[in-house]
Amino acid sequence: MYKELLQGRFMNHPLHPLFVHLPVGAWVASLICDIFSLLTDNSLLASASYYCIIIGCVGALIAVIPGFAEFVDLPKDSVTRRIATTHMLLNASVTILFFVNFFVRRSGSGGPPFSVTAGDLIMSIISITLLGVSGYLGGLLVYDYGVGQKRQKGSQKKSEEKPYLREVA
Repeated sequence: MYKELLQGRFMNHPLHPLFVHLPVGAWVASLICDIFSLLTDNSLLASASYYCIIIGCVGALIAVIPGFAEFVDLPKDSVTRRIATTHMLLNASVTILFFVNFFVRRSGSGGPPFSVTAGDLIMSIISITLLGVSGYLGGLLVYDYGVGQKRQKGSQKKSEEKPYLREVA
């Protein structure tokens, strides 16, 4: 019952894609604030970036719950399971990188007003790049393999007709 709730069956739409927009948007906003903070030496933008990072981290922790509920239903030794595992590991790495970025910024200045260093910007660029790769894999799972969609729409086709249920050779 809880798994179906976390998967979003009550609203005929998977919940994981709904929740990922918060961390993705917050982290992209943090990168944009970092860039403009360095260009303008604006501590307000540096503070905004700092808070966007923590909002993204909290959002990621929320998004992982329905994502894992979808993950456990994927057949072992399937293409989708391998793609989803890579997607999950990349997202975990991105979240850890942003947590590290958050704590580095916190320890660097001790509190507001914050400043952004070139190292902070580089870490954000690496994190967003990994996030983009992970997002591509997530989209591949949904749009090409139908993960979360087919079950949500009540499709009762045989597993041979579902490419995302095929085992890896």
